[in-house]
Amino acid sequence: MKTRILVFGAVVAAISTLAVSKSKAQGQSPEIRIISTNERDLIKLIYNYETSKAVDVKFTNADGFVKLDKISGKDFKKGFLKKYDVEKMRGNAFWIEITSEELSATYKMVSAKNGKWSAQLEKTTYNYPTVALN
Repeated sequence: MKTRILVFGAVVAAISTLAVSKSKAQGQSPEIRIISTNERDLIKLIYNYETSKAVDVKFTNADGFVKLDKISGKDFKKGFLKKYDVEKMRGNAFWIEITSEELSATYKMVSAKNGKWSAQLEKTTYNYPTVALN
């Protein structure tokens, strides 16, 4: 009986530790960055996760969906960097949603001076795999 209680306590402690560490990870900003460049209306997307699956980059504005860039599932050992020309985006703001098997992040892009854009992280969702115990 004591052994069962001890094992049960150890399992509860392990699950609690795992839950706390995952909640701390979700509080951090993702390793996805959108930065403005020196060129007018040109931004860089930096995806700093290793992935072999496809990554979708979806652009929307106040009117709705604008375009989708599906980055093929190559073996990105250290992530990737991609440039986008956003000159044709209407208005002073638009959104970029980056979706992969591991996570999803949404950035609001706000127009600044001289064709420069500023990125504001709005939402991050981490997709952890489901683990079952016997």
